[in-house]
Amino acid sequence: MRKIILDVMGSDYDSQYAIIAARKFLKNHPDIEITLCGQEENIKKYITPSDKFVILHASNVIHTQDSFASMMRNSESSIYKSLTLLNKDQYDGMITAGTTAAVVLLGNFIIKPIQGINKAAFMSYVPKANKEPFMFLDVGANLECSAEDLVQFAKMGNIYSNSINKVEKPKVYILNIGTEDNKGFPAHQQAHTILKQQSSINYCGFIESRYLLTSDADVIVCDGFSGNIALKAIEGGLMSLNTVLKHEFKKPWNFLGALLSLSVFKNIKKIFDYKKNAAAFIAGLNKNVVKTHGSAKDEEWYSAMEKLYIAINIDLKSIISKNI
Repeated sequence: MRKIILDVMGSDYDSQYAIIAARKFLKNHPDIEITLCGQEENIKKYITPSDKFVILHASNVIHTQDSFASMMRNSESSIYKSLTLLNKDQYDGMITAGTTAAVVLLGNFIIKPIQGINKAAFMSYVPKANKEPFMFLDVGANLECSAEDLVQFAKMGNIYSNSINKVEKPKVYILNIGTEDNKGFPAHQQAHTILKQQSSINYCGFIESRYLLTSDADVIVCDGFSGNIALKAIEGGLMSLNTVLKHEFKKPWNFLGALLSLSVFKNIKKIFDYKKNAAAFIAGLNKNVVKTHGSAKDEEWYSAMEKLYIAINIDLKSIISKNI
C-alpha cells in the first residue's frame, strides 16, 4: 500500500478542506494510506469514526515571516515532522499548503536532492490561453542559477511534462529578455548552447515573458528570481483584469452585454482555473513533495493529491534519476 502525508496546518483555512479532500480521495483510491500531520485536537474536530486516517501530532506551524534559522530549529512544526516521516522508506509523498520557503529549505535539508541534481526547483503549473498548462521552473527556490542548473531544470521539466502531463515531445524554452542567441546573462547563453545539442530534449530556444500565456511551450525554465516575479505578475494581471471586468459589467448600460457574454466568461474562467492544477512540485528531491496554495480548499487539495498519485505510481523519482 502506498503511503502519503498531508501537512494540514499550513493553509489559510485550518485543516478542514484538506480532510474533506482526503476523505474523497480515499474513496477513489483505496490503495492509499493517508497520514494527517498537524495539531491532533484540531484534526479530530473534522474527522468521523469511519475515517481511516493516521494522525501525526505536530504542535507548531511555520509562518512566512519566520527566519530560515528558526525554520531549521522548529522540529515540532508540521512541515518538519511531515518531511522527517516522508524520509522513511515506507512513505511515498507529501503535500503541504505551508510556506514555500520552509518546504524548499527543509526539503533540501531533510530529503536532499537526487544524486546528480545540484538544486531542487520549485515548479508550478501555469494555465495558458491556447493550450494545456505549461511547467514553469524555477519559480522561487533558487535566486541565482548557473547554466548547469538551467539545463537540469530543463531535463526535469521535460520528464514531468512527458510523464505527468503525457506530452509526447514537450517543447522546452528558456525565459529570457529576447530570442536572439546573444541575449541574456552568460548562464542563459551557455544553457542555450548546451540544450541545442541535447537530442533527448525538444529544445525550442529563448522565449520572452510577453508570450508566457500564448506560446506553444510545455516547459519554461529560468532562475527562481525571474520565475517568481513572472509568476506573480501573471497572477496580478489576471486578478486586475477580473476586477476591471466586474466593475464595468456592474454598470447598468453594460448589463445586457454581460448577460450575452456569460458563456464567454465561463470559458475564460475554465481556461485559467488554477484549481485543476493546484500542485507545485519541489522537483529534484529524493521523494515526491508537492506544494498547494495557501488558500487551497478541498478542490485544490484533491487536485494536488491526484498529481502526487500519478508521480508515485510511475516512480517519477527513478525516471529522473536515470535521465540526469
